[in-house]
Amino acid sequence: MVLTSMALVRRTAVVGAMLATLPFQVQAADRSPTAAQLLSMIQTQQKQLDALKAELLKAKGQADAASAIAEKAKQASSAANLINSVKIGGAIEVEATHGEDFAGADTSDFALATTALYFDANLADLVSTHVQILYEDDGNETITLDDAFVTLGNTEKYPFYLQAGRWAVPFGGFDTDMGSDPLTLDLGETKESSVLVGVAVNNITFEGYIYNGDTQKAGGDDEIDQMGIAVSYGVETTDGSVELGAGYIHNIADTNGLTDGLGAAASTLDRYVGGVEGHVAVGYQNMTIRGGYMTATKAFRAGELAFNGVGAEPKAWNLETAYASDLNGSDVTFAATVQGTDEALALGLPKLRYGAAVTLGILEHTAITAEYLHDEDYSVGDGGTGNNGHTATLKLAVEF
Repeated sequence: MVLTSMALVRRTAVVGAMLATLPFQVQAADRSPTAAQLLSMIQTQQKQLDALKAELLKAKGQADAASAIAEKAKQASSAANLINSVKIGGAIEVEATHGEDFAGADTSDFALATTALYFDANLADLVSTHVQILYEDDGNETITLDDAFVTLGNTEKYPFYLQAGRWAVPFGGFDTDMGSDPLTLDLGETKESSVLVGVAVNNITFEGYIYNGDTQKAGGDDEIDQMGIAVSYGVETTDGSVELGAGYIHNIADTNGLTDGLGAAASTLDRYVGGVEGHVAVGYQNMTIRGGYMTATKAFRAGELAFNGVGAEPKAWNLETAYASDLNGSDVTFAATVQGTDEALALGLPKLRYGAAVTLGILEHTAITAEYLHDEDYSVGDGGTGNNGHTATLKLAVEF
């Protein structure tokens, strides 16, 4: 085969180019790193990796330290918020008393009448708690857990709420400006471990509650079989306020006063006896008028709670008026009351009571109350003495 001159020229050029690259390839091959050079390069890279690792570890340590500081700050903030959400308060009341009972015996005493300490906490927008510890000079000198409950809800945002724990269920209104509790409280206050559901709409509140009471039917099971309902209305104006309330309880024998009065019969009741109550408080400028009434809906069996030879149907009522004023820069409140009961002789309550009290604020959070109460017993025909008694009390109270 004969090559053309052009083809020959091209082939010659290619071969020449290949020959021209031979010195470079040999030179490149001659420049390959030695083992010592490779080792040095590896050592250099290892140092760089070690330095990078140290920087990473340092950065991680700084991040961990920052995270720990942030966590401590979060815990401190949470603890501070918890402390700020807790309100602590209480009261101490010291009394000096002198009186005469229905038998004509004089009595006098000086006592630490009441010591109360409470803790309120708003743990979240919809969670709050209340705990109250109480000491009363009732002859036992014991410290008791008076109230302890949790409330789920916020009536400023939502109408519904739930309350669970131990407290006085909403049966009766017992607010007073006197130094002593009204007779309606002696008959109707009911402290139980209970669950309550309520709804508050347009100044009206509806509540219903259930509980396992301290009293029991004869042969009955120890179970949750007690209930009650309550409704209240409250409104405030620039000149005053109005509060109205009413309630029904399925078993009035579970009130503190009746349970004690029933004695052993409290655990062997023939039937449950209901109770109803109503109360009102009207305030206008410096004047306040309060009233309350409660009664069993039917009579107990004579063997359980008797009055004048038959089953008792206990009742209690109270009427009070109070006037608040200023005396030389100190708050002063004058109060007067008339109260009574019916068919409540077995509970140790008077037939009629009237009296007056004056409360003077002497220092901040500190007040002195002077009170006088006159009691009249049930007549001899009803099983009482027909006599009168009285009690004078001077009380020093400090609230905090």
